[in-house]
Amino acid sequence: PLDTPAKQTLPSHLRLVPIEGKGLGVITTTPIPVNTVVGDYSGEIMTADEKDRRYLESKTHLQTPVDKAWIQSRLDRQQTITGTYLYGVVIPPSSSSTTATASGQEPSLNNAIYIDAEDEYCSLWTRFINHASPPDANVNPKSIHESYDGNPRVWFISNRDILPGEEICFDYGDDYWLPGDDVVV
Repeated sequence: PLDTPAKQTLPSHLRLVPIEGKGLGVITTTPIPVNTVVGDYSGEIMTADEKDRRYLESKTHLQTPVDKAWIQSRLDRQQTITGTYLYGVVIPPSSSSTTATASGQEPSLNNAIYIDAEDEYCSLWTRFINHASPPDANVNPKSIHESYDGNPRVWFISNRDILPGEEICFDYGDDYWLPGDDVVV
């Protein structure tokens, strides 16, 4: 669809254009200074179990009626169901629980909540920010598991001055890519 809510949220100083090998991408028409909040990553919030039932073929037999209605809604509105717009936000362990983190290991996405921006009717323009490897990535994602409204929040901050005509990109990270993916930098 050409005129979805996600595309309508694009600020006036940004353009959505085709990027070779990537699909649509976001280009700035004005300078963006370093350490500027560029935008929030918004979408449907789901648990790891919901994500797995809806996106992993090996878990489809566990789908609930709510999951099936969610899938049908996406199909009815011509939205894709790939799982490639998920951003995992780690939920820190509570001080009363004992977890791997308490033993000095880093928190993992096994204890996460996900923001799914794939559905253009439930997301913002930031879903169109493409991947770039360092040093070409010019924004960094930041996240918190519980923001002022009680929901997780993900936002992007410029890590350097971004010039007019540049594509806004961030490093998706190694855990995004599947074996055999052709990573476009």
